[in-house]
Amino acid sequence: MVLLMIPVDAGGSLAVPAVTSLLLDHVPAERAGIAGGVLNASRQVGGALAVAVFGALVARHATFFRGLRTSLVIAALLVLATTVTSLLLGPAPAAPTAVSEPARGLEKKSTV
Repeated sequence: MVLLMIPVDAGGSLAVPAVTSLLLDHVPAERAGIAGGVLNASRQVGGALAVAVFGALVARHATFFRGLRTSLVIAALLVLATTVTSLLLGPAPAAPTAVSEPARGLEKKSTV
C-alpha cells in the first residue's frame, strides 16, 4: 500500500510548482498576489473536501480496503476526466507582451 502512495506524493510535489507558475504566467503582474491567494485557498478547500468525501466513502463500506478501492477508483476517474478535458481545451493563448522602450539617455548612439 505504501508503495502505491509514493507516485501520488511525488506527482503532487511536482505538480504544485508547475501549476503555480502556469497560473502566475497568465495573470497581470499587479494581480499575482490575488491569483496566488485564490489558488492556495482553492487548494486548501479542495483538499478538505476530498478528505471529507473520500473518508465518508471509506467509512461507508464494511471493510476498509473495499472503501479505499472505491475512493481510489473515483479519484482515478476524476484525474482521467481532468486530463482529457485539459487536452481538449488546449493551452490558453499567450497574453500580448508590451514592448518596452529604452530609458531616456540609454539609446544606441551612432559612432559614424
